Amino acid sequence: MTTLNPFANPGRCKLALVSQGIFLPDGLQDASHWVAQANATESVIDIRLPSGHFATVPVAQPYTQKSSIQLRQQDSDGNASLHWGDETLDVQVLPAPRFYRNKTRSGARMGSFASLHENLLMLHPLMGCGFFAGQSLACQYCQYDSMLNEDEPPLRDPLELVEVVRAALSEREIDTVYLYNGFAPGDDVGLSRLVPVIALLRRHLGHRQIALETVAPKDTSVIDALYAAGLDIFVCNLEVHNADRFAEVCPGKQQAGGQVAIWKALDHARQVFRGGAVVSHLIVGLDDVESTKKGIDALIAHGVVPLLQPFRPLPGTPLESQAGPSLEEMEELFLHLYAAISAAGFSTHRLRHMGRVLTPMESRVLDGREAMLSERWVSSSIGRHWDGWMDGLRRHLRAGNGEGDETLLDRRPMHVLLAGEALPFAALVVIALLAFAAGNMDAPQGLSQNGWSALIVFALCLVLWVTQLLPQAVTSLLGLALLPLLGVLPATNVFALFGNPAVFFILGAFMLAAGAMQSGLSERMALLTIDRFGTSARRLLLTMLLLPAFMACFMPEHAVAALFLPIAWAIVRSLGLKAGNAYAQSIFFALAWGAIIGGVITLLGGARGPLALALTEELTGKTFSFADWTLAAAPLALSVLFVSAIVLMRVTPMAGIDIASARQRISLRRLELGDFDIKSKAMAVLLVITMLAWISAGHSSSLAGIALISVVFMFALRLVSWRAVEKHVNWGVVLMYGGAIAIGKALTVTGAGIWLAASIFPESIAGLALLALLALITLFFTEGVSNAAAVAIVLPVAMPIAAAAQIDPVTAALAVGIVSGFAFMLPMGTPPNAMIFGTGYVRASHMLRYGALLSLTAFVLFMITVSVWWPLLERIG
Repeated sequence: MTTLNPFANPGRCKLALVSQGIFLPDGLQDASHWVAQANATESVIDIRLPSGHFATVPVAQPYTQKSSIQLRQQDSDGNASLHWGDETLDVQVLPAPRFYRNKTRSGARMGSFASLHENLLMLHPLMGCGFFAGQSLACQYCQYDSMLNEDEPPLRDPLELVEVVRAALSEREIDTVYLYNGFAPGDDVGLSRLVPVIALLRRHLGHRQIALETVAPKDTSVIDALYAAGLDIFVCNLEVHNADRFAEVCPGKQQAGGQVAIWKALDHARQVFRGGAVVSHLIVGLDDVESTKKGIDALIAHGVVPLLQPFRPLPGTPLESQAGPSLEEMEELFLHLYAAISAAGFSTHRLRHMGRVLTPMESRVLDGREAMLSERWVSSSIGRHWDGWMDGLRRHLRAGNGEGDETLLDRRPMHVLLAGEALPFAALVVIALLAFAAGNMDAPQGLSQNGWSALIVFALCLVLWVTQLLPQAVTSLLGLALLPLLGVLPATNVFALFGNPAVFFILGAFMLAAGAMQSGLSERMALLTIDRFGTSARRLLLTMLLLPAFMACFMPEHAVAALFLPIAWAIVRSLGLKAGNAYAQSIFFALAWGAIIGGVITLLGGARGPLALALTEELTGKTFSFADWTLAAAPLALSVLFVSAIVLMRVTPMAGIDIASARQRISLRRLELGDFDIKSKAMAVLLVITMLAWISAGHSSSLAGIALISVVFMFALRLVSWRAVEKHVNWGVVLMYGGAIAIGKALTVTGAGIWLAASIFPESIAGLALLALLALITLFFTEGVSNAAAVAIVLPVAMPIAAAAQIDPVTAALAVGIVSGFAFMLPMGTPPNAMIFGTGYVRASHMLRYGALLSLTAFVLFMITVSVWWPLLERIG
């Protein structure tokens, strides 16, 4: 029996109650009304001390029969008294929550899912722990759900878990929902199954905390996914500090990675979660006091908050005959914990209800200290709401913009993330204010008020297109909205421009590309060609350049890049090449450059060509055909393609590259796909007929009509599904078209385009010098914005200056449209660049260096083409 008076202060009383339990000499009246099941094997009651402290106390266990503290119930309202020798203490026994007796949708009792203790809801999403399925793998002190001996414990219905949480919330305010994850096979120890569960709970819990106690995963990336889903507190228990003792009492955890895995998981979690939100329990009584103190200090040194819990000898466990810790040992360790946490300056307020004995904040009462003002604030209702809001903001900044299955957390400092989130909005506000101020100014001399308004809309969209503060399609919608609101053009005229034939031409081209991809035609052609011609490292690299260039003549360049990216991945991985390898980098450069250059040859390679065609028709009434564009662009593009092949051959070492494994992988993929089936053959015939019709067509309305008729035939022949069309069509480009055409029309109708061109370009510039200047300006813009955006920015200004210089508008349109396709230097210039940069195999410095060389080459070859080839074409004078 302890010599310390357990009633001397609230902290010591709680220590004694939770570690020893209480003896019930008279039992409890209506026990089911008071007793709550903490888990499958241990009965507990909840007690409120006179100081207001709350304790969850074990009862009706063999070890509690030996407790020096007795409880005698005085009435049916829960008034009772604790007795220790001659000392007594009046307490309040709290009734078990009413929702325990409720049923879930499947008829299960809610009390079997969870237990509620004050403001802490302990929720069991898994029905057991996989350690109990193995021979002697369960922790020797644990009897939790030992009746379930499946390797992978089943997951409860997540909607039933939500039902339980909502039922608990309807009865009592909850501060923390505490989940347990028992062991399951796999490197993630079953945690991946809990990611959607936590995401679902987060949507129902608002500012409230979600904590998870788990076995250490070997794959620590799942910790990132848990945080992104909504987890606030990560708990991974060291259990005992002494490694030999750990291996003895936790054989399953030792086999699953041991303390090395635990430290790795804790260190990783510390980089993800806020300070004070990574926790590890140490069990007092399984290790000597000094070793436990070392464990406390080691955890704090790693930035982890230690929590202490007493060893309790549960019946049926290997350690049931071992005595629990004394009150003196418990108090000594809790005082050491409080002193160590205070010295480290840890913020532990988010663990305010989580300590199974004393929370770090409560430990101060052992030496009579009062709560500081800051502790009272964070424990208040307003403080908890504020903390929850800050957690949500932090999670949004670190993980809120992630896409896809892989979770990538932004680990930059919070002030950097906040600045990154706030600055774009602040910039938008400043830009809006400047535009508003300009709108209230008088128009410059020589420009009408409507022209001034059109110029303001153009300038606003130009800034937003370049800065990309808004998606480019959204910026175009803004332009569409402002033009009629400012009285520049009637609303009917503005929105009618969405009916421009070029819009439907590119829409039809996107749909046909979707058909080529879904039918398997494009992938079969790509793999067949690579398999046949890629017989050496050099030929494989050239094939990865030339084949995308060829296919980009018939499909949008971004679709070609998306098709070849997994093929490039397969080649690089089969060769065992790592990031930084020159050949791997060149494989990705080849597919991007091929798609970019090939996309220039026809109007099908991207949105830039059809947009140039549409703007030419709307602004000047003139037009050019599919064949005109190809005849003008093909010599230039093929020359740039030749230079890019030389660059690849010069910068790529071929020695030591054995492509046998890559060819084998490609052959296996061809076997999986099989030969060209009826759908792919029919799609090929349809595309050939469509191409021939486009070549013979004379103007954009014919191009659009042919595209749409081909799309109808494609659906009539069941070659594609509408779902595939929705997936592959770039609807943002369609929206951008309408805005760009409308803004260009407004500049022309109001005379703002002529005024702006006269203000920017010197009157003396003309002929080749003017085309050279337009090409340089276009090359500058196309590296920072999309190709179509570059056309939308440059062409409305280029048209009037070209007319003033007596240059055919078609020539100006072709110059701007073709040159806008040569974006090689930066990832944001074009989708193929962005795709290969995202692989991690392409260095930004190399993309800039080689891209600058190709851009310079394209400009020089453009000037040669304009000087020598274009004059020979009848339609271009």
